[in-house]
This record gives sequence, C-alpha cells and structure tokens, in this order.
Amino acid sequence: MTIDDVINRLSNHVMGELPREALLAASEQRAELIPRLLEYLESVAGQGGEMPEGQRADLVFFAFYLLAQFRESKALPVMLRIVSASPRTVNRLLGYVVSESLARILASAMAGAANSESGTGDGCDVSPLKQVIENTAVHPHVRSSCLTCLTILVFHGFLTRKTLVSYFEELFNGRLEPQHNPVWDGLVSNCIIAGTAGLEASVLEVFDRGLLTDSFMGRERLTAMLQEHPGDLRFPSYESFALIDDCVAEFEGWASFNSSRPAEKPAERAPVGSNAEPEDVQRVSRPWPARKTNPQTRRSTQLPGRQRPFHSASPGKPAQPLVRQHPKVGRNDPCPCGSGRKYKKCCG
Repeated sequence: MTIDDVINRLSNHVMGELPREALLAASEQRAELIPRLLEYLESVAGQGGEMPEGQRADLVFFAFYLLAQFRESKALPVMLRIVSASPRTVNRLLGYVVSESLARILASAMAGAANSESGTGDGCDVSPLKQVIENTAVHPHVRSSCLTCLTILVFHGFLTRKTLVSYFEELFNGRLEPQHNPVWDGLVSNCIIAGTAGLEASVLEVFDRGLLTDSFMGRERLTAMLQEHPGDLRFPSYESFALIDDCVAEFEGWASFNSSRPAEKPAERAPVGSNAEPEDVQRVSRPWPARKTNPQTRRSTQLPGRQRPFHSASPGKPAQPLVRQHPKVGRNDPCPCGSGRKYKKCCG
C-alpha cells in the first residue's frame, strides 16, 4: 500500500471497519508519512473555523493518533492550534477524542521531545500546554485534558511531581479564572490523582465557592480522596494513562471499529444547568471508544492495604449490584457507585 493509498483510506473512514491494513502500512512507512500528516494538519489549522461543512475531516483523527504513536514532537504545536479553535470546530474534528484520549495523545507527542533531549525530569517544555490551560476561549474539556497530560508526563518520568504541584498551586492562586467551570473539576481530579494533600485547603475553597460543576463529589468525599495517598501519584483503575504505542491495538476495542456489535453512540441528554456544553458545540459522528475499555497493566505504585482512588469495592469481596436511587441516571450525573466521577466516565 502506497502513502497515497494510506492517506486516501484514512481520509474516508467507513464506520464499523477498522482500517488495519492502512494503519500497519502507515507504521511501516512512517518516515515518508510524517511530513504528509504534518502538512495536512497545518492546512486544517490554517482554515480554523472556516472549513466547509461538507469537507470530510476523518484524517485529522487518524493523524493525531499516528503522530502520537510515532512520538512526533513536531506535531505538538499544530495539534494545540487545532484543539484551541472554537468548541464547534474542535468537536467536529475530534469528537469524543477530546475527553477520552487527547491527554494521552499530547503526552505521547511531548514524550518524543523529552526523549530527544534529556529523557528524565523536566525534559519537555510544558509552556504551550499552560497557555492552552489558561486560555478561557478554549473548549473546557481541551483545557482539562491538557491538565491530565501534565499528570501523565509526571507518571512516565518526563516531568517532576514538584513542578506539577507548583503549577497547580499557581492555578489555584489566580491563574485560572474564578468562574463556575468544568476546568476546575479537571484540576481537582488531577490533584486527587497526584496525591496533593497539601492543596486540600485550596481545593475545598474552590468547592465552597461553587466553582465545581453540580455533578462533582461532596465535600467529605473530596477531603477523604485528597488524603487517600498523599505524595503518591495513582491513576484510578478506569482511567487510561498509557502513551499511544499501537494504533491498531488502540482501536480494536472501539465500538465504531467493530462491526460485530451494534455501534451505538452514548445516549445524549438535554444539557442541564452547569453541565451544559458551550452553545456553539456541534455534535457530529466521529469514532468513539467502547463503553468499557480493556484493563491495562501498569507499574504498581499502590501501598499495601491501600485502595486505589475512586475504587469502591472492598479487597477480596465481590462488588455488590448497584441499586439505582433515581428513575434514570444521566451521563453527566454522579455515578451511583459512589466513585465521585460522572456516570459516563465510570460505570456508564
């Protein structure tokens, strides 16, 4: 398969089919493909929100993943330009990737730069991520994903935890707008993952000021989780932190690439209160992950006798069936399992 064949195949994705052959051919010809993908993304970024409605953008999705797999650091600036466009444009180009995988994609691209420089500690420049995080015009889910990207970089050794915690302190102390915003949820979630018990007062102040969304956990639960593993970075069992290494393996479990089962989109519900998406978000058809991803093995950082954050089952005991407390649980409502996460990001 030639480079032109690969690009054509990935530019015209057929829902329900995994373009395995094209993805494998892309990996084999990465040196020739990378400049083509970068050039394409530059052209997309140059159009901004002016891309014609009828113009297909399937290749944006695959280019992001492939360049992440290739650890192509040159892709980071153009990726950030694209995800910094209007929420409507970002949603059209990447759909569910923004909340599901963008953090891992950006971290994978940044890992390439870090490996080429020092490979340890603060071996990558995170200032471009900070600019996106602090830009109020950017989609809030993009900003939250950039926060998670920083935490992923710490986990993989490309950024020091001290640098991460110091930046979180800066955000609490004025670098993040004091407005009711899902970005605050992303910051608090990453504080919990990073074990920043020392920031408890700042987190609780944000909670008391009502800056978190309505679906976030309660004050007592929040305090308990901040103190769960102080100084120890732990991702919850349902949250993926791995870098992108193999696009074929990555997509094999996705509903939109598996024609053997119904590829039903997650149910939509009318926006309610603070959980509403920005008004100019356009809902479109894009590949989306399966409801439940395959568990991934990670290096253990768990202390003996301690539970992972957001994990409700007791060690050695089977999980009990959930008892629904309300007639229906919406995708953005708190999960009935008590994890503190949104239903769509937990048991949904």
